[in-house]
Amino acid sequence: MTNMGNAKTISLEITSKRARGRGELLISAPVAALPPAVERAAYRLPTMTLTGVWQERAELSVGMTWKSFGSSIVLTFEPVDAGTTRVVATSTPAVPTTLTDWGQGKADLAAVLNALAAEL
Repeated sequence: MTNMGNAKTISLEITSKRARGRGELLISAPVAALPPAVERAAYRLPTMTLTGVWQERAELSVGMTWKSFGSSIVLTFEPVDAGTTRVVATSTPAVPTTLTDWGQGKADLAAVLNALAAEL
């Protein structure tokens, strides 16, 4: 994965099961740099709406597509050390009984984490 920003992406891992996804991004940037980076990254994600940004987390919503009834994405920021942060992203479907999203949740998590990495 290439990173257009100043921070270095250490690892990116995304998994999905039963329309619920989880992704982790380990990046060499302090936690304080993440909330403004999420706000900038939201402009790169036209299919998502940023619903809230706080110092320790951020939330986005994804609209309906032919693959999915929509979903909610939550990013949490966990400091590893002074200059490294783990970003944990989870995706849950808007309709709780959804069993499959045909890979849309995993693709949405990858888009969010890649956009965030590009802004740092």
